[in-house]
Amino acid sequence: MTVSSLTHPPFAHELLIAQMAVQRAALVTKRVLASINAAAAATTTRITSLPPTLSPSSSDLETCASPVSQYLHPSSSCSSSYFPPDAGQQQYISENDIDPPRRLSVAKPDASPVTVADLAAQALLVAALRACFPDDAVLGEEDASALRADPALAARVWELVDEVAAAATTPLDDDSEASEEGGLLGPLPRNLAEMLTLIELGGDGAAAKEAIAAGRRVWTIDPIDGTSAYMQGGQYAISVALLDGGREVVGVLGCPNWRYEADLPVGEWRIWENVVDEGGMGLMLSAVRGQGATVRPMGRGCELLPGRRVDRGRGKPVALRDMHFVDSQKSPATLTEKVRELARMAGAAYRGTNIYSSHMRYAAVVLGGRECVQLRWPKPTKGPWSIWDHAGSQLIYTESGAGKVTDLFGKPIDFTAGSKLSNNRGLVTADESIHGEILAMVDRMRTADA
Repeated sequence: MTVSSLTHPPFAHELLIAQMAVQRAALVTKRVLASINAAAAATTTRITSLPPTLSPSSSDLETCASPVSQYLHPSSSCSSSYFPPDAGQQQYISENDIDPPRRLSVAKPDASPVTVADLAAQALLVAALRACFPDDAVLGEEDASALRADPALAARVWELVDEVAAAATTPLDDDSEASEEGGLLGPLPRNLAEMLTLIELGGDGAAAKEAIAAGRRVWTIDPIDGTSAYMQGGQYAISVALLDGGREVVGVLGCPNWRYEADLPVGEWRIWENVVDEGGMGLMLSAVRGQGATVRPMGRGCELLPGRRVDRGRGKPVALRDMHFVDSQKSPATLTEKVRELARMAGAAYRGTNIYSSHMRYAAVVLGGRECVQLRWPKPTKGPWSIWDHAGSQLIYTESGAGKVTDLFGKPIDFTAGSKLSNNRGLVTADESIHGEILAMVDRMRTADA
């Protein structure tokens, strides 16, 4: 496939680059998962399924009550689903415990984990976007401070970038100049120093905020959304979105652990945290404003696999009593009891889908049918949400048909405030046929709380 062979609707080139960049970054994340699996299979301890951020002294009971363990398929125990069949009751370990120079994660100032896969994926995403769109700003979740403070960790990230990028990137056409420049996605970082610079370009929130305020084009990226779930082999996402004048115009969402269901109609898909695509690359969702949404299986090479249109609007209109809630029950940021209260008011059962990653919840409502609803009610102590946790996926949802997204007050989500969604509070994602009724119930809930 070549650029010249494509038709050229608005943002066609941007969409292609974003899709290929996400597919390449997904290879990094899968490689790190494979290394975790190998480490787990080689090490036997009394502890099952501990994420790297938990102490080995934690009890099994504490492990089963950990946030990520709440998102398992009902048929599962609290042991993680991604272990190979012969792994038995082996510990979920970090390579920190085996070989300190090859450790896999560090803690950010807010205590959330960041893995070498987050950092390597961000480097690859920024490399592609900067090479192809040098005048655009890029806003990513990660920065390079931990790597500059830890040369061994930086070397591990560079190893991933060097290995995976070399394997994944070949020219997509016969152009010799393109071959010299690294193919469609442009040149890769040539050394560790260039990689650190790219990661920092993505982490420059001040520059991105200035670009957003000026109405310039800004790419937002989340190299791994749902890192805590990712580290236990659960669902995670790789997100790339393009904002133009503060509006989402392109959204691409890679879901490497959600198996593509070729024989299942779109609108009937369901997702579980630990039912994963171990042998494959999962699926990719994408959208351009005004052009609809598409889902396709994600590949390993330098071409996109065929996809199909997502058109939720063709499904049956939904009644309030039939709502299927997509929630994050143990989220540290939101009040799940408000979702239960909404269910009671609507006469609906509080059942549904429980997923840790923000972007994967959007994916669940896109592919799950018109009955899927997401209510996110922030805890009073929590500040505004980060733009990279929502940009792109909201566009995919609305372009998939019959969907509407607002905050708790009915206001559209404002992407012009910088790296935080500081002009909005909370989230209502629902079919347009019931969105207004949900907002009315939310308003009554807010009034009762006042």
